[in-house]
Amino acid sequence: MAWSYGWILAAACLLIALLLAFRAWFIRWMTEIAVTDRRVIYARGFIQRHSIEVHMDKIESVDVDQSVLGRLFDYGDVTIHGTGTTLEPLRDVDRPIAFRNQVTAS
Repeated sequence: MAWSYGWILAAACLLIALLLAFRAWFIRWMTEIAVTDRRVIYARGFIQRHSIEVHMDKIESVDVDQSVLGRLFDYGDVTIHGTGTTLEPLRDVDRPIAFRNQVTAS
């Protein structure tokens, strides 16, 4: 009897892990980030689309925030500080240090 509860618990954990992995993959698949010589474009969403466009001459600084897991798996949040009070957070960016370097090098 104890074995059946253990298998049910293991199957439930596996199902939850698969659902979370699928959700993360879907969000990543629906996210577009482009850095050109003139602007940074960030678009995210499937049905409800959210996009941010910042011109390079309006960018003052780029901040990167990474947690311990973010450092291990190389992802993090990037915040673009524009002229004036513009503050554009980009959540869960893959390779955020390389992204920051691309933005600041242009």
